[in-house]
Amino acid sequence: MKITGGLRNDQRKELVKALDQLEMPAKKRQRLLWRIAKLGVIAAAKRNQRNQTDPEGNAWPKRKRGKKKMLSGLVKVLHIREMPEIAAVRIYLKGGKYHSGGKPISAGLIGAVHQEGASITVNGGQIKNEQKDSNNKNDGGTVPSATKSQAKRLKRLGYKRWNGRRYVSVPVKVIEATMTYNQAGLLIRKLRGKPAKKTWHVEIPSRVFLGMSDDDFNKVLARQLQGINFGWNVKAQDIKGKQ
Repeated sequence: MKITGGLRNDQRKELVKALDQLEMPAKKRQRLLWRIAKLGVIAAAKRNQRNQTDPEGNAWPKRKRGKKKMLSGLVKVLHIREMPEIAAVRIYLKGGKYHSGGKPISAGLIGAVHQEGASITVNGGQIKNEQKDSNNKNDGGTVPSATKSQAKRLKRLGYKRWNGRRYVSVPVKVIEATMTYNQAGLLIRKLRGKPAKKTWHVEIPSRVFLGMSDDDFNKVLARQLQGINFGWNVKAQDIKGKQ
């Protein structure tokens, strides 16, 4: 899957127009493109992630659970590939060690899903493979314990144990220490009286992180022209980008 982002079509046209007007030497032109990619587009992506907003300053859709900032890993694996043969640079994602269904998947695919949003169908077999893969990676091949959220859910569902005389409530810490992740999941399904789902749909909303607003683009272009000592007197307001 190809990730769409960076400069919009109108911004790219404005950049090409500016370069043509300046009659810049090929090497300096390539250097300018690299600086715009590194100090403009990638810097903007990191700022968007830090602020949890799209390039226009609109807040991303929030997490369904938790408050931890999103996409912190993706902006760390943005790279630049120089393509002087076509007078261009390419921004891509590589690394991160992402997995799904026990199989590695590219950072570019993860980035595209978050940039553009996606509707994904997950089946139970994939989850089992992920759990099996996780178990194999644990020290000594140990099975993961029940989580605190599972333990709390079992408590809410009325889970009790026989102590030899009567059924008693079980503390959260005891459930975590004595029950595996899969055992807790099975008990939760039984207590809820619902069969395990074979497939379910996951909707991932678009959270655009790669891109710049027109105002940012104009400032970056002017700043990087100054940075390579070409057009030292160029100001952001002199760049006639789309407003």
